[in-house]
Amino acid sequence: MGAAMVGPILVKPIVASDQRVLVSLQAPSAFTEETRGVVETGLTLTFTYDVELRRPSTLWFDATMARARLAASARFDSLTGTYQVSKERDGRVYWSAKASDESQVRDWLTVFEPIALELARRLEPNVEYYVRVRLYTAPRSTVSWFWPFGRDDGSGRADFTYIR
Repeated sequence: MGAAMVGPILVKPIVASDQRVLVSLQAPSAFTEETRGVVETGLTLTFTYDVELRRPSTLWFDATMARARLAASARFDSLTGTYQVSKERDGRVYWSAKASDESQVRDWLTVFEPIALELARRLEPNVEYYVRVRLYTAPRSTVSWFWPFGRDDGSGRADFTYIR
C-alpha cells in the first residue's frame, strides 16, 4: 500500500456567516482492492487526512490560516464478521460504530461531512484562499518505507474567494 497514488480528493469549502470555514471531503478511489485486502487480514487500516486552509502569497510560502488532522480507521473481526470503524480529529476519537456492510465502511473511511476549521486570524474580504487536503494510508507498503521523503497517497485542493 502507499506505492500507488489514488485519484483526486474532492474538497468543498463553505464559509459560514460567522467566518467559520467548513470543509467536506471525499476520497472515492482511496478504498482500493489493496486497502480492502489489508482490512480483511484483521489489520487496522487508517486513512489520515491533513486539511489546511491557506492564503496564497507572492513570496515563497503560502500563509496557513488553519489546519486539522482527520483520521478514519477500520478493522475487521473475522469471528463476528463485523467491522469496527472510528473517526478522529486531531488525535481524539469523536465517532465510532460497528457495521457488517463493507460499502458502508468504505463510505465511513472516505467521506467527511463538514468539519469546522479553527482560524488563526479572520478572513479578509475579496481575498483568495484555498483548502488543501493530503491523504496518508497506513499501514504502508515496504517499498514506500525506503523513500526518505514524506509522500502522500492522494491530494485535493479547492480555491475560493471570501466575499463579505
